[in-house]
Amino acid sequence: MSKRIFIVLTILLLSVMVLAACGGAQATKAPEATKAPAATKAPEPTKAPEPTKAPEPTKAPEPAAKVGMSPDNPLKVLFVPSGEVEQILGGAEKLDAALAERGIYTKSSVSTSYAAAIEAICSGQVDIAWLAPLSYVLAHDKCGADVILGAIRFGSATYNGQILANVDSGINTLADLKGKKFAFTDPASTSGYLYPSALMLENGINPKTDLGEAVFAGGHTSAAIAVYQGTVDAAATYIDARNSLVERFPDIMEKTKVIATTADIPNDTISIRPGLDPEVVAAFKQAMLDIVSTDAGKQIVYEIYEWDGIADSNDSLFEPVRQAAVGLGIQLDNWKGVSVNYQVGMVTDLGGIDDKSFNQTAWKGVQDAIDKLPVDGVFLESQQQTDYEKNINEFISQGKDMIITVGFLLGDATRQAAEANPDQKFAIVDYPSEAPNIRGLLFNVAEPSFLAGYLAAGMSDTGVVCTYGGLNIPPVAEFMQAYQRGVEYYNAQKGADVTLLGWDNATNDGAFTGNFESTDDGRRFAENFFDEGCDVIFPVAGPVGLGSAAAAKDRGLMMIGVDTDQYVSAPEFGEVFVASVLKNMDKAVYDTIKAMTRGSFAGGENYIGTTANGGVGLSSFHDFDDMVPEELKTELQNLSDMISSGDLAVQ
Repeated sequence: MSKRIFIVLTILLLSVMVLAACGGAQATKAPEATKAPAATKAPEPTKAPEPTKAPEPTKAPEPAAKVGMSPDNPLKVLFVPSGEVEQILGGAEKLDAALAERGIYTKSSVSTSYAAAIEAICSGQVDIAWLAPLSYVLAHDKCGADVILGAIRFGSATYNGQILANVDSGINTLADLKGKKFAFTDPASTSGYLYPSALMLENGINPKTDLGEAVFAGGHTSAAIAVYQGTVDAAATYIDARNSLVERFPDIMEKTKVIATTADIPNDTISIRPGLDPEVVAAFKQAMLDIVSTDAGKQIVYEIYEWDGIADSNDSLFEPVRQAAVGLGIQLDNWKGVSVNYQVGMVTDLGGIDDKSFNQTAWKGVQDAIDKLPVDGVFLESQQQTDYEKNINEFISQGKDMIITVGFLLGDATRQAAEANPDQKFAIVDYPSEAPNIRGLLFNVAEPSFLAGYLAAGMSDTGVVCTYGGLNIPPVAEFMQAYQRGVEYYNAQKGADVTLLGWDNATNDGAFTGNFESTDDGRRFAENFFDEGCDVIFPVAGPVGLGSAAAAKDRGLMMIGVDTDQYVSAPEFGEVFVASVLKNMDKAVYDTIKAMTRGSFAGGENYIGTTANGGVGLSSFHDFDDMVPEELKTELQNLSDMISSGDLAVQ
């Protein structure tokens, strides 16, 4: 090999080695010449990723259909139970179907009462309610519900109420209603309560005091049936609620009669809740007008409420209803009406609910309300004075419509609770009202206690009579003060010298057990007085007096009961009770609860029971009737008449 060829081959070999080691880059250091490195395998080239596909654009959700515009979101419609519920529901179902054909979807139901509908529309539980005029006014003034349509009946936008009487009741005129049992329809009914009450007042009949008993029948047909069946003597309904009953009671027109009719009343309404979409209201209203323009539609509303048609209406047409309500003392913006029964809670004083005295008598008033009015009632017993506030607050937390507290000692706790809860209604026995939401239930017990003192002096064989109290507080001392005046009046009239033990008006003090619970104390006090010659005792200490009754029974002596007719409440000692001083707390409690159910409760005032209004009195003589001299009976009656007329002051 020539030298030139060798040189060329050497250069070529070195070039290949450099390229293999450096991949074509400029070398910074010559590689080791001894061994050529193994060639690194070049990686597979990375494949470019596929371009990301843009997501499909999200489709905007369909807007929810407005209420009433789809079967899934119907308008809630409520009817009041002014007629037969099944008939109303039958017509309502047909109306739902007719509205659906026009693209308006509704779900109808019947309320439990007129005021249930008021509460439902004001709370937003229903969208539309078919309300009687007074119910509408109450809902409008309470929450802003508004009338959109009014009923047409017998071709008129107004109607009348009627007073219906059983033909055998002896009732021919409104004046004959005095002392009779009467059925109103519902406290929120215009023709079944409001206007008939106003009509009675115009004719000299006070529906709150002159009727023998007033009940609520719940519906117009129910009230008419009650008259027909003789359950009540008379009732208030719309004209003429009897028409729908003739098929069931063919002789109802012969067995009942209309004795009076009311002034014109604006017809019933179709009303809407506050805040309902105006477009929905307009669509519903037009659909209703379209339906009732047809014969089939007229038949539907006639089936529901005996309407002939409907027409536009507005709030101004109902101003006469407001005026009538105000005239009856109804508080339009704060009247619950009757949706469910009113809830009453009574807090007792010490002595227990069955004390056969003031707690038991007050509770009887609540029980009478439970029996005769839409009222539920419960009591909490106070075992000690620290229970007063706790028991009152428990009833407040339960949302009672009225809380009744019994006794002077509960005065401070009641006042404090009333001031802290200005919307809560209170009534308290034996304590004056000290807040605008408290009604004080007070009793002029001086009047019957004076008579009791006169009676005791007239019946005493020993010429010594006696009394004692539980605590020296005004409601107790008042009995004892007047008792002494009665004894003194007897002495002055008869020239007698009957002595009184246990009380002295000169010092305004006397004998007190210091409690209203211990019958042992009652026995001990009585026995001490009997040992001093007393033969007629007058305890003013609630249940404590039963211990005195036991002592009187053992010794064959006489006793005058207190608060209630103890001959009746404690019959085991009936033989000792010559009479009882009656403080008719049951009547006062019942009348106060009734005022609440009729929307005319007024706090910040006192009820005063007197002999004139029947709030207080002296019981009959029972087993002693033959022993009380006729002359003494006559004198007591004359004294009672003089007290009632104001001719004799006993305080």
